[in-house]
Amino acid sequence: MDAAPPGGTATIGSQPVEAVPVDGKAVFPFLRLPRELRDQIYNYAFAIPDDRGEQALVIERRHLAHFEPSAASILLLLHHDYFLLNRQVAREALDALFKNHTVYWSCGPYVLKQLLTHIEYGFGRKWLQCMKRIELNWITFPNLRMYPPERSGFQDEWWWENDGHEVDVDYVRGAQYSGHYDEYDHAGGYYDDNFYEPEDESFYPPWPDHNAPTTASNDPFGFSRHYPFADPLRQPTSDDDAGFYADDMSTKLDLLVSLEVTPLFEYLCSPVFAISSITLPLHFISKSSYQNRRATRQGYTLPLKIRYWVHVCVHAMVMLHGSFTLRELRVKYKPQDLWASMEPADSLQRIMEKGVWFKESEDRENEREGEGEAFRLVWQGLQNHGVLNGDDRMGLSAEINFVKWEGDLDDGRVGDELEVVFTDGTKESGKR
Repeated sequence: MDAAPPGGTATIGSQPVEAVPVDGKAVFPFLRLPRELRDQIYNYAFAIPDDRGEQALVIERRHLAHFEPSAASILLLLHHDYFLLNRQVAREALDALFKNHTVYWSCGPYVLKQLLTHIEYGFGRKWLQCMKRIELNWITFPNLRMYPPERSGFQDEWWWENDGHEVDVDYVRGAQYSGHYDEYDHAGGYYDDNFYEPEDESFYPPWPDHNAPTTASNDPFGFSRHYPFADPLRQPTSDDDAGFYADDMSTKLDLLVSLEVTPLFEYLCSPVFAISSITLPLHFISKSSYQNRRATRQGYTLPLKIRYWVHVCVHAMVMLHGSFTLRELRVKYKPQDLWASMEPADSLQRIMEKGVWFKESEDRENEREGEGEAFRLVWQGLQNHGVLNGDDRMGLSAEINFVKWEGDLDDGRVGDELEVVFTDGTKESGKR
C-alpha cells in the first residue's frame, strides 16, 4: 500500500484509492482497506505496550450503573477509547482484541461477573466465547474492616451538616483549595471505589442479612440474630487482641471469597466461555516484614491482599485442572513494594533453580525455609479443596521466566519478577 499525496490517490496492490479531503488535507479512507489489512492494524495497535500504569486502567464499581453493552462501551470500559471512531471500527477492533490479545480486567470479582453477564445477555454470548486470554487485577481492593458494608444502623455520614453549629469555612482546610480530595466526587485521589452507600446496594453481592426480623416461633434460640462478623465501622483499638483481629479479617476474607471469587470462577467454567489462558499477580514481601509478621501474627504471615490473590490462584488452579479449555495459568510473581525488591524474603534465583513446588520431601534440610510463602499457601489451599494430596501437584508443570526490572517506575513495577506458567501435563499427554 502506497501513501496518498495531498489531494492525490493511494494504491492497494494495483488498485488506486482516492484520498478523501478533510479540512484541506488528504485523509486515507481506512474502511476501504480489505478486512485482513484492517485486522493487522488493530493487532499492531493492541500489541503496543501500554505505559499508562495500573491505576489508569481501573474499572470502577460505579461503572455498573451506566454500562450498556456494545462494542464501543466495552472498548471504553477497557480503556481502548482510541478505537471509538464509528460502530464498524469498534466491532472489528473488539473482535481482534478478544481473539488475539490478553484482555486486562482490573476490578473486583463481583464487578467483573456483573459486567460479563451484561455482555452475555445484552450483546451476545458469541463475543465472550471469542475471548481467549484474560488478566485479572484489583487495584481498588476494599478495606475489609467495612466488609460486608452495613450502614442502616449507623448515623448518617453527613449528620454534622445539620448540627446547628456555624463554622467559619475560611479556617477549614481546603476552603480555598480548587483541587479534589473529596471521596465522593468520583474524581480525586481520595475517592474510595469500595465505600458503601445505601443507594449503591445493587453494586454489591447480596449480603448475609443479620438484621432480618424473626419471630420466636421460627427462631426459638435466636440463631438468626447472631452476626458472626465484627462491626464493619468499628476501628481497632490498642486494647484489641491482635490475634483476634487477624482472625476477624481472615473470616471476612473468606466471606469475600465465597460471595465474589467462587461465583466468578463458576461462571468462567461455564459453556459461555472458552478461556485458554488466565494471568494473575502473586506477591512476596521483604525479609524483615516476613520475620516480623511471622513472630507477631501466627498463621497470617502474608498481608491480607496477598492472601486474597492466593485464594484466586487456588480457584484458577482448580479450573486449570478441571477445565477442558483452559491451557495455562500465568502467575506474575513480583515484590509487594520497593522494600520487598531491595530485601526480598524469596531468592528468585533459587526459585528458578528448584521450582515453585516446595515439597517437604525435597527440602529436608529446610534450606528454603521462609521462601515462597504465597506458593506454599496455594498448595495448602488446594489440599483443603481436596484436589491435592501431600507432595502431589496434580500433574502440573511449570515454566519459570525471569523478568528483569529496568528501573522504570512509570510502568507500575518496582523490581525483578518471575513469570510462572503452569500447564496441566495430563492435558498435554492426552490422558484426560
